[in-house]
Parts: sequence; structure tokens; C-alpha cells
Amino acid sequence: MKENPNRTFHIQGIAWNKKDEYVPIHSENVSSLSNIKVRVKDEVEGWGGSCTFELENMSKETRQLKVFFLIEWLSCKEDGVGVLSLSKDTFWNYSGKNVAITNIVSCSESVEKTIYPLNLKGLKLWKRSLSKGSLFYYPITNGQNMMVYMLDFSFKPFEVKQGKIYAIEGELEEEVSNLSDRIKNGLAFP
Repeated sequence: MKENPNRTFHIQGIAWNKKDEYVPIHSENVSSLSNIKVRVKDEVEGWGGSCTFELENMSKETRQLKVFFLIEWLSCKEDGVGVLSLSKDTFWNYSGKNVAITNIVSCSESVEKTIYPLNLKGLKLWKRSLSKGSLFYYPITNGQNMMVYMLDFSFKPFEVKQGKIYAIEGELEEEVSNLSDRIKNGLAFP
């Protein structure tokens, strides 16, 4: 995947199965991991970025798949603070004069979230998350960080599920929040 110099967020998806195997969702190896076909579309917008995904069970058997999404706000500085919202599937980040929010729209059975510092401790927590297939609760952090969503999917035979994760950067919290609500409502009620 070619890096875009104008991007403000890096969003990466990782598929995981119960055998503790994982691969990036952009990889063609996802279907060999789970027999689920994945289509991903990354977009860079003036307000931030998004990742739209479609997951399709290619078998006549019920399948399970867990997907982790990592979001890094590239313009977050050492003075930043990251907080996860207890009432919504959102993360808030504050750095200097800017604010960022991430959110997700998905038809997964469950959504968990955490925020890890982008340092040795956070990277160790992330590595343990991948090895165990679970997240460690970390509701607030200072400095640079990575926001993590974990989605659990259960598929009926040949079932298709879709979702979108997006991240918005701006100067005013109210404007960023309003845009997030409009995007989420537009995706839920097209």
C-alpha cells in the first residue's frame, strides 16, 4: 500500500482466528485463515481518513472472525492526550490546538476498544492482545498513542457483512463531533 503524504491517520486492520493466527486484512491470506473473503477500501478525505470493509463467508458453514483495527493519529504530539468514550464507540485525542475523533459503524456481534500508548509498554500490550485475541483495558493515555477496536463477527453460510471505521481531525471539538455524527448516521441510514 502506497503512503499518501496528505494523510493524517494510519488505519490498519488485522484478522485473527482462534488458532492465534493473524494477518493484515489487506492480505490475500485472510481467506486461507478463515475462508472469509475481505474487500477493503482506504480513503483519505479533507477531514481525515476512513477504511470501508466487506467480509463474505465463502463457505456453507458457520464461521467466526475477529478483526482488530489500529488507528494512529499521525499529527499527535508528545503533549497529546487520548481518551476512550464510555458512552459511544469513539476515541478522543487532543494535541496542541487540534482534536481528533475516531468512530466505527459495523454489524459485528461485539465491539471492544482500548487506547495504548505508542511506547514500549503499549507495544507490549498490543503484542499480548494479538497473542490472546483480547484487549487490555486502557481508557486514557498521554503522548502519542494507538487506538484499537476489536470486532467479533459470526457468519452464517455465505453471509456478507460490512462496516466502516473513520477518523476526523479538526480544531473545534463540537465541529468534529457533529461531523462524526453525520457520517455515522449517513452510514446507518443511507
